[in-house]
Amino acid sequence: KHRHRTSECVVQHTLFREETRWPGYYYRGDKMKLDDENWHVLTTSHRDRVTGEYKMEKQPLYHLIDEK
Repeated sequence: KHRHRTSECVVQHTLFREETRWPGYYYRGDKMKLDDENWHVLTTSHRDRVTGEYKMEKQPLYHLIDEK
């Protein structure tokens, strides 16, 4: 049950992000490019226990160490 729910959540996050973030995160065959301008964020979700629907949101991404 938990593996199924986890897989379902990963699919919802992948469909929400309108980009490919590779390697190893999200791969979208219909949106092959990295889009840092719009998608350099964290994606969070909440699943309604009654309806099973997911609410997806973008959250700011903060770096603790400067990227150089």
